[in-house]
Formats: sequence, structure tokens, C-alpha cells
Amino acid sequence: MTKKRTRKPNLSEEALMRARAELRGEAEAVSAAESNGTASAVASTATGATKARPAARPLATQSRRAPTTEELQREYTYVIRDLRNLLILSAAILVAILVIAIVLPPVTG
Repeated sequence: MTKKRTRKPNLSEEALMRARAELRGEAEAVSAAESNGTASAVASTATGATKARPAARPLATQSRRAPTTEELQREYTYVIRDLRNLLILSAAILVAILVIAIVLPPVTG
């Protein structure tokens, strides 16, 4: 017997209204409902009373500056050290495998 599939999400009405308001960009209604602890503010916006969307915020990348090479080297010195250690370890394991491959067949043969 196949499993019954329901299309209704397993969420409360308050959570659904809050998610729908966030999806439409009505952050004021969502924050007001959270501060009051009620869903009335969200319910009023979900039923048809629409508010103007806030102005578009500038991208975060526009206000950031690119770090200098010296800053990156100071901040990520552990990465270079870890990569060097990884290279040494992988080279040692490769040498060990090659030695075993050369020595082991005559011993077992």
C-alpha cells in the first residue's frame, strides 16, 4: 500500500503567515509580530493590506575593500604550513608505497 501524501505543510498558521510575509519582503510586519507575540500584524498584511517595500540596500561587496597581500599572508600563514606538511606526508607515503611494491613481490614470490 502506498503512503498517503499530503500537500499541507506541517506548520502553524502563524509560521506560514510569517514566512509568506518575509517572502513578499514585508519585514516590518514580521518584526512587529515577533515583538508583540501575536500574528495580527502579519495577518493584516497577508489578507491584503500591503506596505511599501523598503528601498533596495546596496550590495555588501560595494562597501568592502580588497585585503592586501600582506594581510592575507599574515592571516593565512597556517594554510601554507598545512599545505607544506600535507605535501611532505603525501611524498613520504608515495615513497613508502613504491618501496613496498618493489620489495614485497620478491619476498612473497
